[in-house]
Amino acid sequence: MEASRTALSIRYARWATLAFAALCVWLGALELIGGFALGPLHVAPRWNPAYVSFPNALRAECGFFFAFAGLLLAPLHRIADERVWRRWFAVLCLAAVVFAFAMISEVMAKNYIAAAQKTKARIPVFQAILLFCALGQIPVALFSRKPELLD
Repeated sequence: MEASRTALSIRYARWATLAFAALCVWLGALELIGGFALGPLHVAPRWNPAYVSFPNALRAECGFFFAFAGLLLAPLHRIADERVWRRWFAVLCLAAVVFAFAMISEVMAKNYIAAAQKTKARIPVFQAILLFCALGQIPVALFSRKPELLD
């Protein structure tokens, strides 16, 4: 009974990983196309082009979002060789930490832009959620491969 509950929990966590990977792809695509409008629905890009003068950095961030999503979608738990899995797991850990650093840098940059405009920056709730989702991928990958560590 306990083993099936653990397997089900890991499956739900993996589904959450797939949803997070889809969100990363959506965020990267949204930034590349500069937002979109469907009738009255307008979804703006995360960075206002009127205030941002570093488009190459934004393209690099979008590319990283796509690469991180690809890494999350890779079936790392099915790799047979332990050494190969450890290397890919290390790459995933590094990518999650870089993603977290990117979210922290984004918050700092938005605070800097707001201070330059003599306004107050918004509370970075979305970036904090993304940061914790990214760091949460490390235990999901570990326990997908080694569920016995949960016991």
